[in-house]
Amino acid sequence: MLLIVLGPLAPALAAQRILIVTSTETPAQTEAVSTLQAELEERGRALETRPWDQTSAEQTRAVDIVVTVGTPAARAVANHASPAPVLHILLSAHNYASLPARASGRQSAIVLDQPPARLVALVQLALPTLQRVALIGGPQSEDLVSQLAQAAAHARLGVAQASIVRENELFGALQAVLAEPAVLVATPDPAVFNRFTVQNILLTAFRHRSPVLGFSAAYAKAGALLSLFSTPAQIGSDAARVVESVLRGGTLPAVSGPHSFEVQTNPTVARSLGIELPAAETLTARLRSLEEAEP
Repeated sequence: MLLIVLGPLAPALAAQRILIVTSTETPAQTEAVSTLQAELEERGRALETRPWDQTSAEQTRAVDIVVTVGTPAARAVANHASPAPVLHILLSAHNYASLPARASGRQSAIVLDQPPARLVALVQLALPTLQRVALIGGPQSEDLVSQLAQAAAHARLGVAQASIVRENELFGALQAVLAEPAVLVATPDPAVFNRFTVQNILLTAFRHRSPVLGFSAAYAKAGALLSLFSTPAQIGSDAARVVESVLRGGTLPAVSGPHSFEVQTNPTVARSLGIELPAAETLTARLRSLEEAEP
């Protein structure tokens, strides 16, 4: 009887079609797509991968779910108004918010931005003696900075906050928010934190005896005390779980940051600042335990 029940399952799984729409090829996209494809194929799923500029509206309507990878793919598919549920990955919350709205439950995203509560929890785990965070917002990070400020205040941390419009306002903003030692939380806003400003930001923060929490592994290597980020492979794996859930009759989850993440530390910077910092693996495990314990 068991064989009779399970027999038709594999063909049914394969009959459900998944379309992955990609943007310009980058190492991050390749890593995310490879993981997504591998995990779905392991589950017996049928999928097709196409670049965004070779994907028609008809093709997005002929599948059971669409996954876009990167902002160009997200914009292209959002304009198709496909009836299939769409999951966007590898784009910022700011770029997701700029997409055309769809009916509730038909579009969602795993955005690159880490959840504010997770960032604040890491600050408290890693630096319990520092009771102040510094935030600098720009045109693309106003909402995120506001959410971070609220999360920090909820955790009873002091908040020093500034906003800039142009890059030449950055030095003054740094001086203002770092007037007292604080944890400078970097946000993925190219008007504030970019390859041209990162070294000056890190140096200024160091001179103010203020550690930096970065948003990529590169930040920790460059001189941030620690970084919180999700790898493209982790995001691809998160996306595979969402796709599987939807194809089994579930609904798209609300827009959120990645479920999976990593912490990276810079012990050299920690020693220079006189900070006793737990190992990256310890911080990652503690942060995951905190989130798993939440109702």
